[in-house]
This record gives sequence, C-alpha cells and structure tokens, in this order.
Amino acid sequence: MLETLLDTLKKQRMAWSWAVIIGLFLVVAGHAPVLPVTAGCLLAVGISVLRAWPQRMGKAPMRGA
Repeated sequence: MLETLLDTLKKQRMAWSWAVIIGLFLVVAGHAPVLPVTAGCLLAVGISVLRAWPQRMGKAPMRGA
C-alpha cells in the first residue's frame, strides 16, 4: 500500500510543482496570507492524488468506455 501511495505521488509531480509556483506567486506578488494559501495548495494536491488513487481491481469497466 505504501508503494502504491508513493507511485501515485510520483505521478502527481506536476500538480505539486504548480501548487508551489502558484502559492509563491499569491504570497509574494498578491500579498495573500500564507496559511490559507498553503492549506489550499495542499488541499488541491490532496484531491488530485485521491482522484488518481487506483480503485478496486474487481470492478467491471463502465459501459461505453
């Protein structure tokens, strides 16, 4: 399970990179508060990781896919 989590995090490198870039831009250029920006970036990356997490293996494919 830990290997699956690490693989999923590796696949989300672009999301992590953009979260850091956007967060720095908001804090430095936009003078936004640090804690809400950090929480929002972590939340966005967390949601993308959960969406990319492999689902149950025994599930049948959807129709039309």
